[in-house]
Amino acid sequence: MGLPHQSTANKPPVALAMVWQWISAGVDPALNGTLRRRQYITNAVPALVLSMVLFYYLLFLTLGNRELAHSCLQGMPIPAIGIAWFRWRQNCGQPPHYWKACFICQTTVLAAILGGQGTLFGSHFYFLLFFLTAPLVVPISDRRGMTIVCAICLGWFSFFQFMQWPATASVQSLDPSIISILNLGVLLSGSIILFIALLAGEHFSDALLNRIELMASTDMLTGLANRRAFYARLAQLQYRHALDQHPFCLAMLDIDFFKRINDDYGHDAGDKVLRHIASLLQHMARSQDLVCRIGGEEFAILLPDTRLEQAFIMCEAIRNKIAGSPLPHGSSELHATVSLGLAQWQASDSEQAFLAATDKALYAAKHAGRNGVQQRRQAAPAL
Repeated sequence: MGLPHQSTANKPPVALAMVWQWISAGVDPALNGTLRRRQYITNAVPALVLSMVLFYYLLFLTLGNRELAHSCLQGMPIPAIGIAWFRWRQNCGQPPHYWKACFICQTTVLAAILGGQGTLFGSHFYFLLFFLTAPLVVPISDRRGMTIVCAICLGWFSFFQFMQWPATASVQSLDPSIISILNLGVLLSGSIILFIALLAGEHFSDALLNRIELMASTDMLTGLANRRAFYARLAQLQYRHALDQHPFCLAMLDIDFFKRINDDYGHDAGDKVLRHIASLLQHMARSQDLVCRIGGEEFAILLPDTRLEQAFIMCEAIRNKIAGSPLPHGSSELHATVSLGLAQWQASDSEQAFLAATDKALYAAKHAGRNGVQQRRQAAPAL
């Protein structure tokens, strides 16, 4: 009798996966969370700038002004080349430096202003936007870099604010209502970009925090939850039982004669056996179960909403599955069996007594000849 397969999380859409691959390529995992977040955002900059230019190109075509559309065409190669440049850097495993991202942003806006837009509808306010979002890209610890970037942004903004750059004649001849719409468009698009930038920074921070928490609660060899995650989940189940008396069980599993496998075949073979058994356990566990490696060749399975009789049937299925699933090793096969100890949480239990009772059942299974399941017969006294 097999157990239901553990459900897997829905995979993200292909488009989102490609976007994440783009912004995460070349990011140095050795850096701390804040620096990696800045690398993610820096990777995304040329694509965001190109998207902005394309947006205005389509807008200007819709308004029927080819001069404005032409000014976008002049600026479009800058972020396009930036995308190719960044991609090459990513393939080399070297994320682009923030100077390059700032250069792409500012050069694109300058090309638009000098190419015909002028300062008539406020394109130079994007330099003020770059100043506001600089902390998302430039490391705060780089005081010199931050100072230079902010000074350049404010310098360009101040220059065009007090030294207005004329637009082409066809742009100046636009109807005042169109110019008002374009002014509003710059304001709205700048606000949206600022909002997206702040939201992206927060998203990357959350994603990095989740990754750190996952690494802290995951066994690196098997990919299973580790001892830290085990105790956290056990505490949750205890609290839930105290509230609504939901039953739960704990199965502790130990690989039989694991030292012999290491001695006879080497530690690499031992690691393969650990990963093999971890894979079988994950495959057989239910979605609500938590499978953990708690040390060495010892595993634990927390079984929520499960009584002892049900858990015993599950453990027998696990034992039979592992015993009947040899692991190919060269021209031969490695046969591994496991012993399991099982206990159900009772109101009189303390955590220490519960773990001791389960461990005692595990040793009973080993003393009974291994490759078996033993369960606690009665409640362990509370300590």
